[in-house]
Amino acid sequence: MKAYFRYQKGYLYEEHGAWYVRYRQRVPQEDGSSELKHISKHLGRSNDFSNIFAVERCRESFMQSVNQDRLSTNSRITLTAFVEGLYLPWTKEERRASTSTGHRQIWINHLRDRVGELRLREFRTVDASRMLRAVAKEKDLTKTTLQHIKSVLSTIFTCAKNEGAFDGANPVDGVLMPWNAREPGETHAYNLGQVLQILDLLPLLAKSLIATAAFAGLPRGELRGLEWTDYTGTELKINRSMWRSVVSLPKTRASRDSVPIIPALAEILDAYRRSAGNPEFGSVFRSDDGLPINLDNVVRRMIRPALEAIDLPWHGWHAFRRGLASNLYAMGASDKVVQRILRHSRPHVTKERYIKGV
Repeated sequence: MKAYFRYQKGYLYEEHGAWYVRYRQRVPQEDGSSELKHISKHLGRSNDFSNIFAVERCRESFMQSVNQDRLSTNSRITLTAFVEGLYLPWTKEERRASTSTGHRQIWINHLRDRVGELRLREFRTVDASRMLRAVAKEKDLTKTTLQHIKSVLSTIFTCAKNEGAFDGANPVDGVLMPWNAREPGETHAYNLGQVLQILDLLPLLAKSLIATAAFAGLPRGELRGLEWTDYTGTELKINRSMWRSVVSLPKTRASRDSVPIIPALAEILDAYRRSAGNPEFGSVFRSDDGLPINLDNVVRRMIRPALEAIDLPWHGWHAFRRGLASNLYAMGASDKVVQRILRHSRPHVTKERYIKGV
């Protein structure tokens, strides 16, 4: 019998000078059955809370106990029921939109059809190991992709432990990667000569985007989230990132820092600003309708044709960020300086993944 579970956030409301949270709970009936009903919990008087954030913390604490109680009374819950009823909704609430979507896709594409009716508390290291080996055998995936799949599965059990649905050691921690999985392809970085060659070929909008990516190291989410109030003429303040239509803070605390602007980039951005009518507010890179630019459209319509004309492959936006790290390092900048400019939280990330032999 499959065990179902649905994560509840609860509906917060204020009434008659007090705060309440409404949630669903199965109530036993006289005939032995149970009926799903809405229950309201009194959290406290309005005057008891200093602000709405204090109320939200109280709601979150109470609903966590409700969800944990439901999990602890259902030891037969399946891995599928937990992931689809609690874990994926949790990622949607607590993680970046891109992260949540990525975990959902990995679950649907690689894991869901392999777990069957396996119960959460019966899952062992051997089950995870067999899953990864089966995925590697059936699909031509790199070791990096398999590592992502393993990481998602491990995070599911970390969440289950925190929610009281699973006890003991995380069964995914000891899983070995399949030895014969394909090695990931080489990543690329544009050198300074290539960047200057590309800039000479592009119209002002695409030129400004490429220059900002290549000389300030902004990834595509931060490019789309950049606003004119973030630009001072000497630096860019990184306050937001945009994935599709979702705006969020940059990925890490280190990412939420300012980036120095070299004169060459300032000259290009100032020219682009004048061409747009010297706006003071709104998105820096925007479409005719005023919305943040669709970078894929810019690549397809402007950048790829320009690169094809000089027989230069398009390696993606991150190749400019790697190029900045590599170019700075080649000119004698230390690991720490490059790390600071790229705003990485750990120096080994900069050195191992971004500095290339340009």
